[in-house]
Amino acid sequence: MDNSRGDSLRCYGTSVNEETFWAVVADCRRESANDTELASRILFRRLRSLSPADVTEFVRLWERARSRLSSWPVTDAVCLLLGSVEEEDLCQIQDWIISYGRTAVEGIIEDSDNLVELAADASNARALWFDEFMTEAHIVVSGTWPLGYDPDGPEDLIGERTDLRDPEIIDRKFPRLTAFRHLHPEVGSPELR
Repeated sequence: MDNSRGDSLRCYGTSVNEETFWAVVADCRRESANDTELASRILFRRLRSLSPADVTEFVRLWERARSRLSSWPVTDAVCLLLGSVEEEDLCQIQDWIISYGRTAVEGIIEDSDNLVELAADASNARALWFDEFMTEAHIVVSGTWPLGYDPDGPEDLIGERTDLRDPEIIDRKFPRLTAFRHLHPEVGSPELR
């Protein structure tokens, strides 16, 4: 892909929309050979090459994907995969999930037990590589903060919270994550702090 300004989206179309957003995310993941840190650097470079309007739209679409992941079922699955999770880490974890692309995000929203499919990369879930990189790219390109930027996402998680202390409920709602936890007792107690 040509990364010069104006040509960076040529293979996707003329501007950022839902389809080009997910295509850029998928291409960065693929180009990085599934290395999460490298995927974040490639994505940052791509964003720096876009126009301010395209970066703003990309950020808006990223934030929308993050908001869709802001639910109790996804958060409960995150706690089962990672153990104890600080509430302020949720945005970074959501960014990590988004970096795996549309199929991963939609699969996890549909059935949060699908988060187990990212278990091999769980050590990168809380990394700061994606933290605010979209905003940084927007500032570098335009010199301003994105309009309507909300780094915290929705105030409250949506959906029903699971009692993560009840093994029967966890086994029923999250069978694959339960199996993962049996193989990895070092993960520790699942809780949101």
